[in-house]
Amino acid sequence: RGHMMQEPQRRPSRNELREAVELARRPSPWDLGNEVLYDMCRRHPLHRDDQAVVAKLWIIGRTYAASIERRRGDAAAGVIGNEDFYTKFVTKEIRNSGIDEWISAARRIGHPTAGNLPKILEIHWQVTQLFRTISKLGKRSLASKYLHFHVPGVFYIYDKRAVDALRRLSPLIGAANRVAVVHADEEYRKFALRCLALDALVEETTGIRLTPRQLDNVLLYGPVGEGWPHVI
Repeated sequence: RGHMMQEPQRRPSRNELREAVELARRPSPWDLGNEVLYDMCRRHPLHRDDQAVVAKLWIIGRTYAASIERRRGDAAAGVIGNEDFYTKFVTKEIRNSGIDEWISAARRIGHPTAGNLPKILEIHWQVTQLFRTISKLGKRSLASKYLHFHVPGVFYIYDKRAVDALRRLSPLIGAANRVAVVHADEEYRKFALRCLALDALVEETTGIRLTPRQLDNVLLYGPVGEGWPHVI
């Protein structure tokens, strides 16, 4: 079989970034579903009631393909069922943690900047460590999503799709700045720095400061709703 000709790859442009920003700010079919999750966390911001803890972790995790019970490791595998894992194990660990204090501190931060990013990374690291205690697995994606729905103006949404899009945009974004941090999940640290750099580029190019959700839409949809092309 002969070799198929591949379409030449190209680098993203600032005009495409402008188009992606415009698209990211339009209404989306997913807006209502996400608003249900935001509203749930606004109505039940704390982690003292077991029903609220189960509902938030279960629904956010399942909706965003980051469930805490996935491959639970040695902690509960073969010992307790999925329902008991949530109601007897997860709830206890969450209630006994400092998660309400961490989220309260996050609400005082404001839009991500180089100055406040170390605190954002520390809080994400704390929640990641908590989820690791529960699941015996790294849960940086779930931690970012769970924190995002509680404090949507502060936390960038981490997943493989977003990481891949940032990689494709790297020729346009350039090198990300460094920040001194004490505690951080290394992969989320690199991801958040690239998001911060993209955030600054968008504001420089368009005069618009995007929310973390809108920035996620830029990464997801690209300029025409089909993502970003691979770069040379």
